[in-house]
Amino acid sequence: MEIVQYIFRFFYRRRWFFLIAPLVVTLLVIFYTRNMKHTFPVEMTIYTGIVSGYAMETGEPNVQNSTVVNNTIDNIINIILSKETLREVCLHLYARHMIHGSPVEDNEYIRAAHYRRLQQITPEEVKRLIDKSSEVKTVENLKRYEKATPDNFVYGLFNWNHPHYSYRSLSQIRVVRLGNSDMLKIFYSADDPGVAYQTLLLLNQHYEQRYKNLQFGTTSNAIQYFEDELERVGNQLKESEDSLTTYNVRNRIINYDEQTKQVAALDKEYELRYQDLMFNYNSATASVRYLETQLDENVRLLKDNADFLARLHKVSDLNTKVAELGAFYTDSTSSGGGQQQLNHYKQLLQSAENELIHFSQSYSNRKYTREGYPTSNFVTQWLDELLKLEKSKAELEVMQTQRLELDEQYSHFSPIGSTIKRQERNIDFIERNYLTILASLNAARLRLKSLEMNSASLKLVNPPVFPLNAEPTGRKKLVMAAYFGSLILLIGFFLLVDLLDRTLRDPIRTQYIAGAKVIGAFPDRVRLRERRYVKEYRERAIQYIANALQDYFRPGDQWPVVNVVSTEADSGKSFLIGLLHDYWEERGFRVVTIRYGECFDPSSSDFLFAESIKDLVREDLGGGRAILLVEHAPLETATIPRALLREASINLVVQRADRVWRNSDKQLFARLLQQSGETPAVLCLNRAKREVVENFTGLLPPYTFWKSFLYHYSQFGFSSSAR
Repeated sequence: MEIVQYIFRFFYRRRWFFLIAPLVVTLLVIFYTRNMKHTFPVEMTIYTGIVSGYAMETGEPNVQNSTVVNNTIDNIINIILSKETLREVCLHLYARHMIHGSPVEDNEYIRAAHYRRLQQITPEEVKRLIDKSSEVKTVENLKRYEKATPDNFVYGLFNWNHPHYSYRSLSQIRVVRLGNSDMLKIFYSADDPGVAYQTLLLLNQHYEQRYKNLQFGTTSNAIQYFEDELERVGNQLKESEDSLTTYNVRNRIINYDEQTKQVAALDKEYELRYQDLMFNYNSATASVRYLETQLDENVRLLKDNADFLARLHKVSDLNTKVAELGAFYTDSTSSGGGQQQLNHYKQLLQSAENELIHFSQSYSNRKYTREGYPTSNFVTQWLDELLKLEKSKAELEVMQTQRLELDEQYSHFSPIGSTIKRQERNIDFIERNYLTILASLNAARLRLKSLEMNSASLKLVNPPVFPLNAEPTGRKKLVMAAYFGSLILLIGFFLLVDLLDRTLRDPIRTQYIAGAKVIGAFPDRVRLRERRYVKEYRERAIQYIANALQDYFRPGDQWPVVNVVSTEADSGKSFLIGLLHDYWEERGFRVVTIRYGECFDPSSSDFLFAESIKDLVREDLGGGRAILLVEHAPLETATIPRALLREASINLVVQRADRVWRNSDKQLFARLLQQSGETPAVLCLNRAKREVVENFTGLLPPYTFWKSFLYHYSQFGFSSSAR
């Protein structure tokens, strides 16, 4: 409730600002808008055909997603409002006005007053550029004359602030899409009906031409780009394929996968044969070693026989040749000279083995018959195993040679495979790139045809109409905005000042700022018409303060002490003490007033170490009751002993309501509260406004109807009867 009262008084205190200032601002706005210009609106509707047009890409009605449609619509809108389009409109509009305008009669191009003004600002050299017979030639002359310099009139028409030709004015054109349709509605208004009408007519001509140029130019550039890329990638694809062919020929590659399979099969067959040969070789070696241990010394000499060794070497050589040829001609059905040669060497081998066997048998018969040893079987077995061993050796030598050949083939084919795959991947990538570019080229060509058809569908559905009536001005809204805007600005300003202001002023602010209870307020100097009520104001104020102080007197206390304190000088302590003294004496109380400087020295040791205020009283208090009013020096100049503060019934701090509550006051008052202990310390506002005093005393005279009415409702007595 106190907050609401505070807000009410806030408005009441600044009532004249809130009443007069907004009215002054409103009157100024009314005065300066008396010649406010009227504007004439013109609009037109165009059909784009983007959504429901025919699509060349599909051969069916154009069905596109919302993103593409919105993007295309935005492109058209941006082209309409682009600076270059508006510049063309500016030059053609100026040329049309200079050609068809009249200084004495309004027409559909421009009003006479505006034409006369245009003639005044146009330099003579620019007037000579006007060709009355052709608007196109006039625009060409203006473009040749135009230069981007501050003193060039034609350049300034569009870049200065002319109300009809500048970019600032033409940019007020609004383009709105009608729902989700193909329709665009264009709005424009100007202070001249002919200017607004001709502006939209020219805009319809130039935006369409510019849209076609931009769309066709972009698509044509894309087609040229794709054609160049297609030729470049095609050459690259041909070079890559030729490179792969050359590489295959150089490395004798027909089918790499089949060739590598054959090499792997030969390697596997080689391993199997090699294992068999090693088994035969190891078996023959073991058998020869065993049989040699069973023969006597003479038979062992057979190995050292030169004829025997020659025959054995011959058998070994023939075994090697048979093994070499057998590695290539394993099939008995093979024909040709190689197979015949193999059969010939087999016959020679068989003959050489037979000769070696006969030689060894005759040698063994001659040796063993004379001695009488029956060991011919051992010699035959030993010779058979020896022949097997030689055959295995020959075949192993051939297999080792084949191993080297297989290793060479592996070394040959291994890098070829990765190289061929890399080149094939490269060819595949280039081929896919080629097909993608080809598809893009076809799409771009279809897009060009589609754009040609869609551009032909840009139609003017509702052409602009010459306006006859002006739009209602926003003068009323402007006046209302000025009044309420200034009112809100003033309220905000004064509210901010009020929130930041630290002047005590009234009990609510004092309690918020100082954090102390206010028990009363004493009036300030009053206005001239209220001077006859000063005595009554003071009596009622001092009566309330005295009664409030009496509530703090302790029961049975013979000499209740009231310490009257202030944080700074000239706060009105002496005057207030005098009024309290007179008030209580008139009612039969005995009052003793003790003042600093008269009754005690606040800087003396007697005062500083005093335990009771009675020690400082020079007169005899006697045995009766008495109220002791003690006026202390300001806290900023002298301190008060703690015993004197706690001895009192109440410590009354007098502060002027029209002064700011400083940080030093805050510190001094906080120290006073701490030293007072349980003794209450309260504030009394001096030199307060009459409205503040009425918070404690009630309504003060004069009792006029308006004042009584405001006071009654300021106390929220909405349903009570006024007194």
